[in-house]
Order: sequence, then structure tokens, then C-alpha cells
Amino acid sequence: MKNKRFLAVAALLVASFLMPALAGATALNQAGLRLGRLVVSAGSGGANDGNDLLVTVKFNTTPTSVGKVVVTFPSSFTLTTGTVTPTTSGFPATPGSITALPGTLSAAVSNTTHTITVTGMTSASLTNSTLYGFDIPAGSITNPSSAGQYNTTLASQTAGGGALDSSTAPVSIVDGSTQYDQVVVHASVAPNFSFSLTGNSDTVPTVDPSAAQTSSGVTMNVSTNSPLGYTAYVKSANGGLVSATASHTISSGTFDATPDDQSGSTSDYTFVPTSGTLCLTSCNGSVAYDGEYAGLTAGPGGTSGGAFNGTNFASFVSRSGYTGGDGFVLQERVSVDATVPYANDYTDTLTVVAAGNF
Repeated sequence: MKNKRFLAVAALLVASFLMPALAGATALNQAGLRLGRLVVSAGSGGANDGNDLLVTVKFNTTPTSVGKVVVTFPSSFTLTTGTVTPTTSGFPATPGSITALPGTLSAAVSNTTHTITVTGMTSASLTNSTLYGFDIPAGSITNPSSAGQYNTTLASQTAGGGALDSSTAPVSIVDGSTQYDQVVVHASVAPNFSFSLTGNSDTVPTVDPSAAQTSSGVTMNVSTNSPLGYTAYVKSANGGLVSATASHTISSGTFDATPDDQSGSTSDYTFVPTSGTLCLTSCNGSVAYDGEYAGLTAGPGGTSGGAFNGTNFASFVSRSGYTGGDGFVLQERVSVDATVPYANDYTDTLTVVAAGNF
């Protein structure tokens, strides 16, 4: 009986010694643990998806004594044993900004104890008002195979392993079939194509045999988001410039994939497309002229042009990719010999169109 009373008294004495220590245990001022994924069996640390484990702590008791930060996981987590280097940059923006835990950090990962122990911090500069953070990089943690809440523990210790502060940081693991941690976003972009001419009338200055004359021109603007680009076409209604008064036609030259030479006094009516402002905002691919219209010079200095394909459409320029806007100057060039009858009513109608290649 005396022995039983003695044991009871002894137990009370032991409890009395332990209770002050438990009552005096302190929590971190703030503790957070963000897994890279919350679905069962996923890697949070990059093994499966490249996501880091982010740990944030705000110390409480004597921060300048902190020599270790220990993260303890339930045994349902699988940790890859080894030593990794935590990263302290590229933190996400939060309502309270995260400061890199100072020092040259190293983390010992143990699947036996299910802990990650971070050392190497510059203890003397630590405060209890700063939210510190660090990332544990790829391949360190794999989530449990069952959904539910799991309580992790974040603790600060002295360099020798003496306890300072400790807080519980619960995490929720979801099953991935009825509970999710990802949203697959679907979207579509409509195809677009636009075309315009800056005018519907163009005049060639009065022509004589001394030199070819070139119209002032109109501008063709084309844009499309097609990765295959577009093609532009031209068609002459008459296949030449027709004068009702003179009963004469200034014919277009030879449609043979080569520009016509108009440097001499040869009667010829040609089409002269040249590049204006290309790729107004952004573009890819390249612009190419069909052989009949390649290498032409705009304005009065030009001495060649491309023939029309009779009264049929002919492609004259194309782009092989998308563009936020291409501009082309479209002019007509006329040369005559001394026998072309004079008249002021020579006329033709050009149809200019373009089509996206989708």
C-alpha cells in the first residue's frame, strides 16, 4: 500500500515538472506550408509537375537564436532522402510580402523521420516581425495516397536542436476524381481577315513617247491571323486601256512571269504593286511577289511593270504567315509609241481582292 502511495506521489511530482514546460510552449507568429499539388500521390516539389514546396515562417521566441527550421510531415507522405538547396527567390506576391530567409541555406530531407531540416541561416539578422520564406525544390515530397487533412509541423530550433517555437500547419489532400486542385482551361480564337483599298480611282499623268508615266496609286491593306497568310489578286476588266473616242486600246504586255520593260517608247499598260508599310503591329512568315510583279520600282523612276492576265485574275503578292497589317502601294504604268492616238478617255477598271489561306 505504501508503495502504491509512493508511486502516485511520484507521478504527480513528474507531472508537476512537465506541466510548466507544456504551458510555456510557444507558437510561431506565423507558419505556412504550400504544397505544389494537393491531389493524392502527386509530387509537391517537382517530381511530377515542377512545383516547389513553399514554407513561410515568422519567428517568435528569440529569433537570433534560431539555427534550424524543421518541417515534419505525417508518415503518409513520402520524402526523398538527401540534401537539397532551398531557393529564396521568385516568391509569389501575397498581401504580406515574403522575405528570403537569409544565409546560405541547406536542407536535409529524411524519409525515416519525415522531416526537412533547413540550416545555414544568418541568425543574427533574424527578427520576429518579418515573414521569411524558402522553397524546397524538385523531387522532395510525394503526397499521401488517401484524401483528407494532414497536419504538418513547422518548428524553429537552436543550432544544437533546442526547441524554440512550434506550430501546426494543416494541409488538405484531395482525391482528384471528385475533388480537384487543377482547372483545365479551354479557349478558342476566331479566324480573322481584313482587306481594304484607300481609294477607288487612280489617274496616270498624260503620256507621250518620251517616258513611261506612273499613277499616284492607292494603298491595299491586308491583315489576318492565319498562320498560312494570304494571297492578293488583280484583274483587268478590259485587258488594256480603252478609248471610245479614239477607238483604240493600249494593250497590256506579255503575261509570262517576267515584268515588261517600259524604258523605250513601246506601248504598254502594266500593274505596279510595291511594298509600303509591312507588319504594322506584328507578323511572321515572309512577303513574296509573283514573278510577273517582282522587283518593281514605285513612282516616276520606274521603267517596268507586270502585265495583266488578260481579263482573268492573276495573283501578285502573298504572305506566308500572320500579320497585324501589311500595306501595298498599287500603281499603273503606261508607255506609248508615237502612233498611239491621242484622247483623254482611256480607261480600265481593276478588281483587286485578297483571300486568307486558312
